[in-house]
Amino acid sequence: MRRPADLPPELAQRAAFAVGDARGAGVGRGRLAASDLAMPFRGSRMPARIEPSIHDLVQAYAVRMPERQFFSHSTSALLNGVPLPLHLELDRRLHVSVLHGAPRPRVRGVIGHALERSRTQVLESGPIRMTDAATTWCQLAPMLDLDDLVAAGDFIITGRMPVGGRNPMASVERLRAAAELHRGSVGAARLREALELIRYGPLSRRESRLRLRMIRAGLPQPAINYTVRDARLLGWEPMLDLAYPRFRVGIEYEGDHHRDPKQFRVDVSRYERLYDVGWLTVRVTADDLPEHRTDAASDALVTRIDARLRSRGWDGSPAGR
Repeated sequence: MRRPADLPPELAQRAAFAVGDARGAGVGRGRLAASDLAMPFRGSRMPARIEPSIHDLVQAYAVRMPERQFFSHSTSALLNGVPLPLHLELDRRLHVSVLHGAPRPRVRGVIGHALERSRTQVLESGPIRMTDAATTWCQLAPMLDLDDLVAAGDFIITGRMPVGGRNPMASVERLRAAAELHRGSVGAARLREALELIRYGPLSRRESRLRLRMIRAGLPQPAINYTVRDARLLGWEPMLDLAYPRFRVGIEYEGDHHRDPKQFRVDVSRYERLYDVGWLTVRVTADDLPEHRTDAASDALVTRIDARLRSRGWDGSPAGR
């Protein structure tokens, strides 16, 4: 099979390009149909991949997106790194919106929406136009259960700031104002409920869901991303996902990256040093925290945390930590 001709450099260097730009650069119909190019959407091309990411698809649609359109809902959330349930992360359909009065998108692989102008704030980042974080959070309400809506809100008001990363994308006050604009919309009641549960600090969806499971079971509200400062640690200041400093009990959610041999050795040293200065650590995995709010595994986890707290003098009161 003959190798396809090289694309012009200005096209070859792009993640995706519009067919109109290619034709303007002298690329013929046959070259655009070659096997090394995929057609994710009519009017665009991108390098053929076995499984394009959501970012690849966004780039491919953006090059042919009319100015009145913008990304929204879960697509906008994923572009900003907001943690969502796996089924939404794996869904390769794009959510693309217009303001009321413009024709909504009708393209294969796209879910089109027409949005109220008064409820919608649109940002522009280079060639990408999308709803802002607060608008996006409100759009997620009909798509997520309460706990995942809280986890999304936790991330939006936290970013990666506790570990020196990106700043928060919005404040609780901005989320509250956006939720007020969405009164009467589908999911509005869930937005109001979630606002009372959102907290600054969690760095993952599972950490947020773990905290909610704990407080629903009557455990005290834990400190989030608590930094242990103890002179006996000689300047080492570990951060615990959740903690009860008064009782010196910490809770750590451990994702699959903790199975790496190097990380495993680091973890052993970490927990031994914390134990030496009086901390008990409850280590939590995905098996302890299934997607459902309550079941035998999560009940057993709550019982384990409860027992550790009581061993340190907790009297069962939800107040204090």
